[in-house]
Amino acid sequence: MQLSRKVTLTLLAAILTFNLLLRYPRGGHEIGVDSFFIHALTGSIVSNGHAKWTLSPASYFGWYPLSYPSAGPFLLASLSVTTGEPLEASILVMSTLLGPIGILGAFMMAREFRRDNMLAVGVALIYGVAPRFLTFTMWTASTRNLFMALLPFLIWALLLNYRRKTAAHGLLLGLTLTILAATHRLVILVIAVILAFLLAIIVLLVMRVLRIRLPKIVLQNVARKWTPYLTLALVAAISVGMLAGTNVLEEYSQGELGSGSSLSVQIMNLGVSIARSAGLALPLVLVGLVVITRQRNKTIGEPFLALTLLALVPTLSLRQYTGFYILPFLSIFGGLGFVGIVRAIRKKPTLATVTAVSLVLAISAFSAYVLNVELDRETAIEDHTYSTALYVRTMNAPGTMIANEGLTGVRVAAISGVRLLPIGGAGTTFQSPELLAYGFYNPSEVNIVRIDLSSVTIESDSLWVATGVQAERDWVDILETPYGPVSAKLVRYVPAYYLEVDDLAGSFSAYTHTYCSDLGLSVRENAYRVYDNGVESVWWLYAPNVVPQPIATPPCP
Repeated sequence: MQLSRKVTLTLLAAILTFNLLLRYPRGGHEIGVDSFFIHALTGSIVSNGHAKWTLSPASYFGWYPLSYPSAGPFLLASLSVTTGEPLEASILVMSTLLGPIGILGAFMMAREFRRDNMLAVGVALIYGVAPRFLTFTMWTASTRNLFMALLPFLIWALLLNYRRKTAAHGLLLGLTLTILAATHRLVILVIAVILAFLLAIIVLLVMRVLRIRLPKIVLQNVARKWTPYLTLALVAAISVGMLAGTNVLEEYSQGELGSGSSLSVQIMNLGVSIARSAGLALPLVLVGLVVITRQRNKTIGEPFLALTLLALVPTLSLRQYTGFYILPFLSIFGGLGFVGIVRAIRKKPTLATVTAVSLVLAISAFSAYVLNVELDRETAIEDHTYSTALYVRTMNAPGTMIANEGLTGVRVAAISGVRLLPIGGAGTTFQSPELLAYGFYNPSEVNIVRIDLSSVTIESDSLWVATGVQAERDWVDILETPYGPVSAKLVRYVPAYYLEVDDLAGSFSAYTHTYCSDLGLSVRENAYRVYDNGVESVWWLYAPNVVPQPIATPPCP
C-alpha cells in the first residue's frame, strides 16, 4: 500500500489546511506568559535598531550573563520592520506560519527515516495536530514554538548528512543546529539525541563486522528472527530500570487524574502528561515499538529511535519541558504504528480504508478537544489591561513604570513599549536582558566573572556570572520606599509612574505571596492618579530629574 506522489501532496495539503483552521485566533490578543517577555525584548530591538543585551557572541545563544536566546526576537523584529506591521500582528503571522513549517519539517524527517509516503503523511499529521505543538504555535511569541517547529529539521539534517556526506549537507546540519541553539536553551537536550545517533552508527558498524566475522551465527534464520525482539525487550528493561532507579517518576506524583506516591498513580500521570503533548497518537507509539522490530532492511533509523528512547528517559523528570523535545520521536513511533495497523489488514482494502480514516478522525478530534482544554487554561491579556497599555503608550512619558504585579506589568510594558520593573515579567528575576535593553545598566558597568567549573550543573546557563546586579531586590526596595526621593542606588531606574492592580492596592505580589508596599500606601496621599479603569490604576510619581519632597505617610504595619 504505497501512496502516489499526487495523493501524498493532496493529503499533505489537507493536513496543512486543517492545521491552519485549528489555529484560527480564539481571542483578540496574544496568549501565554512568556510571550509578553519576548514581545518586550523584540520591541527593544525595533526601537534601538539592535539587541542591547548582546555583550558577547555567546549572548545570542543565552550563554552569557544578562542575555537570552535571541533567534525569536530577531525573527519577529525583522518581520515587523520588513512588513511595517505592529509587533502584535507580526507575532500572529509568525505563529501561524510555524504550523505549516513544523508539519513540512516532520514530513521531511519521516522521509529520511524511511522512503514511505504513507509513513511521512502519518507523521506529518500526528506532529501537526499534536496538542502541545498547536498550543505553543497559536498567537504567542514564546520561543518554544520556534524550537518545536525547527527540531524536526535538525533530525532530518542528521539523517541526510549520514546518508550522503557532502560539504553542503554538513553546512546545513551545522546551520540548523546553530539556529536551534539560538532559539531556546532546551537545545542542551539535543546533545542526548546526537549522542544516541553516534551510538546508533557504532551499533550498525558492529553488526556489519559481526556479519562478516560470524556469518554462521548472525545470519541464521533463528538469530535474525529473534534478535529484534530481544533488542526490544532489552530496551524496555533498561527503560524500566532507569525509571525505577531514578527520581523521574517522583515528578509525576501530582496530576490531573490522581495524586500520590504509588507506582500506578505516577505511571498514570506520566501517560496523561505525554498524552497532553502527543494526543491520541500515544497508543500508536506502543504499536510502533512492535512494528520497528518487524521491519526488514533496517537502516540507521531503527537503532537511532531505540537509543534515543533510552537517552531521553532520564530527561522525563523535566516535566514542564518534556513535550517540546520528545514530540518528533513520538510522532515517528506513532506514524509507524499507524502504518503498521493499516498494512496489517491490507488484504481487506475496504477495512483498511475505514480503519485509516477512523484513526485520522480520532486523532484529529482528540487533539482538537485537548487544544480547547489547554487554551482555556492559557492566560491571555484582558481588554482592561490592553486599554491600560494603550493609555500608557499615548502618555509617551519618560522614565520607568513600577508594577506591583509582574505579569500585568510585562503585558502593559510589551504593548506600550515602556520600561518596566520588575524585569522578567511574571518570574520577577533578578538578572535578565531587560536590564541592558531598557538601559538600566550600561555594558561597562556590568562586572562579568567566570564561575568555578566545579559548580557547573546541567541547569547552568553560562560559565560567567554578572556580580553586583540584583534587580529583584531593587524593585522590592522601590516598592518598600514611601513616595519621595529614592536612594542613589535606585536612581538608575528613574521610577516615574506606578502601575497598580487594584486587588493588590497598597501591596505587591511576588512568587505567589503578597507583601505590604509603602509606595502603594503613600501614593494615595501624595501622588496623582492619572488613569483608573476599575481594575488597574496608573499613578504619576514624578518627572525624571525632578526630586519630590518626602511627605510623612504611615508605613506598612
